[in-house]
Amino acid sequence: MQQAINTNVKGLQAGEAKFYSLVLSPSEQELAHISSDPEKLRAYTRQVMQQYAQNFALPGGRQLSSQDIVWSAVLHQDRTHRGTDPEVVAGTAKVGEKRACRQAHVHVIVSARDAEQKLTLNPGGRRQWFDLMRWQAAAGRQFEQQFGHVAQAHEKLRPKGTRQRDPSYDASRLEKIARRVARINLLVPREQHLAPDTVQSIALARQFDKTFYRMLTRVEERARDGRPIDNALQLLRMGREQAAAPQRQAITALHAVQHLVRRARQATQDERTEHVAEKPGRRGAELDIEM
Repeated sequence: MQQAINTNVKGLQAGEAKFYSLVLSPSEQELAHISSDPEKLRAYTRQVMQQYAQNFALPGGRQLSSQDIVWSAVLHQDRTHRGTDPEVVAGTAKVGEKRACRQAHVHVIVSARDAEQKLTLNPGGRRQWFDLMRWQAAAGRQFEQQFGHVAQAHEKLRPKGTRQRDPSYDASRLEKIARRVARINLLVPREQHLAPDTVQSIALARQFDKTFYRMLTRVEERARDGRPIDNALQLLRMGREQAAAPQRQAITALHAVQHLVRRARQATQDERTEHVAEKPGRRGAELDIEM
């Protein structure tokens, strides 16, 4: 599958996502209804991916099928505890231990390009091209129809903003954000360092929306390129730029020059190496699809 994804990139730019990771997570009651049967979960996944392809709105009313996309999936029957899980924090479970109850779920990797490498298919893009909520709802109905299951209220998809947040999931995301901030701080002068707790509070206030992550990526790219990031918090909070005062512009320009000088000195001292385990610009996105 790695070979299939890596060779299905014609037409993509270096910084564009090459694939998307989807997670199909039936509820414990749904899994009990089918006894976590692997064959039933595989058959269900095929139907869901057919709906995934059909959910893209293409010019001229054209509709895709699962034969038009490049994807593969793996079934996991278990999950293990992470350090941020409430049970681990409470001391009733250890990191790495299997979680109780039924935990079967499916990881799907799908290429960002169609099989003919003529279309870029982004499930996290604009709603008029791919309605994520509609696909999630269709996946839930598919399970009911395919296996004769009557979903309970807590199993059904609720409109955005009405779903109760999972504190353990938020803790995991906050931890990842803190690691990204630490990487950014290694690339910029001390006076431009970001406080991890401030960035985390912004993420919480924005409810981890797409704009926050897009702006965090922009800040990270600027740090890598040696460009000033003095307005980083403004970017993260508001999702847009704020014009800097002339004095501030001069200071940030000086920071950029200093950064370039440091990089030039470093290049003369250290031998540059190429990362062979990861292609430059490779990115992916993960969507958790809960039925």
